[in-house]
Amino acid sequence: MRGLRIFDEEIKDLSKCEVFVFGSNLEGRHTGGAARTAHRKFGAEWGVGVGPTGQCYAIPTMHGNISKIKPYVDDFIEYARRHPNNRFIVTRIGCGRAGSTDEEVAPLFMAARDLPNVVFHIDWRLILDEDKAFNAFFLGFTPVKEEIPVPEAITEDDLKRYCEEFKYIIGSGVIAPLPQIKIRYVIDRDRFGYVGFGRFFMLENGDLYVWSRDEEFKEAHNQDMVEAIFGDECRYRRKYFHRVIFAGVETPYRDYKGQSIYTGDVLRGWLKGFDGSRPKKFYKRDSMLLALGTLGWNDKDWTAKYACVLDNHCVVPEMCARIKRCGSVFYQLDRQEHPIAVVQRCSQFQDIYGESRLAEKDKELLAKYTPNFDKELWMYHANEILGIEFNTKF
Repeated sequence: MRGLRIFDEEIKDLSKCEVFVFGSNLEGRHTGGAARTAHRKFGAEWGVGVGPTGQCYAIPTMHGNISKIKPYVDDFIEYARRHPNNRFIVTRIGCGRAGSTDEEVAPLFMAARDLPNVVFHIDWRLILDEDKAFNAFFLGFTPVKEEIPVPEAITEDDLKRYCEEFKYIIGSGVIAPLPQIKIRYVIDRDRFGYVGFGRFFMLENGDLYVWSRDEEFKEAHNQDMVEAIFGDECRYRRKYFHRVIFAGVETPYRDYKGQSIYTGDVLRGWLKGFDGSRPKKFYKRDSMLLALGTLGWNDKDWTAKYACVLDNHCVVPEMCARIKRCGSVFYQLDRQEHPIAVVQRCSQFQDIYGESRLAEKDKELLAKYTPNFDKELWMYHANEILGIEFNTKF
């Protein structure tokens, strides 16, 4: 149950990121109880009674009363804060040979109660969370409804930043509040996947990795990347960690059929009049074919927007009286290509840099048959002639 930030069994082994926190004496004579286990199994050094050695952290408990233990507990909590990529398994220190009770010692760790990388015995968790919901027993973390604020428009830079900020939680699988973000990725021809934050990781170079329990991804599993990113084998997480092509983030917008709209989607939009009026009829000739991306970035001086960027202006969804999803910009893909930002794909579709001079009907055809790895335009025309249908519903 360590993945739920509680444990109720004897600790017999540690993963690569875990640290065994035990009660010791100042002289570092690890002769009994958890101290003996720490010395014999997890590398605690004889003669060191305070702080980290091996895969352990010693907190002296045999030298005095609770007030004399507290400074060492405070030092440990600060150490845990400074090492967010380690999981600290705190045993019931001081409650064995030292003679203290759970009710006396556990409250010393109140400042670590909500640290996602600190795991307590279930008896202590219930003491620390007695002022919270009984979810502590089942979930190991409360409040589960806490929301992490996110920008109105999520850019890929935001995803990278959040992935780094919440790396420990993503890798370890502890239950803790996470940003409410949903992304899309390419599985294969005519197959998109969808996953929420916490089940993917985007590297600084734009590479995207996701976890999946589906056995079809067993051979694609990249354990080296798991350990390179998280420093842990993620025994408590999904099975298979594999590289995919990022295909946009969910926006708050829906098309006229109620389908979710993601960045990278190709839309047909019927613009409102300058006075905000709605067209009486929706003719194709009165519409624009647009690819939705993001405009700008998020920092203290600027707020990004979801927008279809054109040569010298842009169209935001609020300017449209009606929106129809026509597909996406994820066509003519390379399976092992260097990551291309969605904004760049949208710019190429929009002809902003003159990289494509395709007729609108051909653009709409390419957008319709996505995701797709076919390179030649005639292959997309063949799909249409043969009546092949792609899964366009999200």
